[in-house]
Amino acid sequence: MDDAQKCPECRNELKQGYIFSTRRISWSESPDSVFTDIGGEVLVNKAYIKLGKIPALRCEDCHVVIFKYK
Repeated sequence: MDDAQKCPECRNELKQGYIFSTRRISWSESPDSVFTDIGGEVLVNKAYIKLGKIPALRCEDCHVVIFKYK
């Protein structure tokens, strides 16, 4: 990476790393609580044997995480 990427909120430098989960990470346009992720769009699928890691950028000040899925 030539230039450090900046946070879209505070413009501080983003830290490079990886995001992972033992479960799925899903998306919903509704703020309502849910009991299951049925009907939600799965962004990151859970791993059964080995956890997959996705490259991500994180702002430790704003608590913003940026990653590409699928």
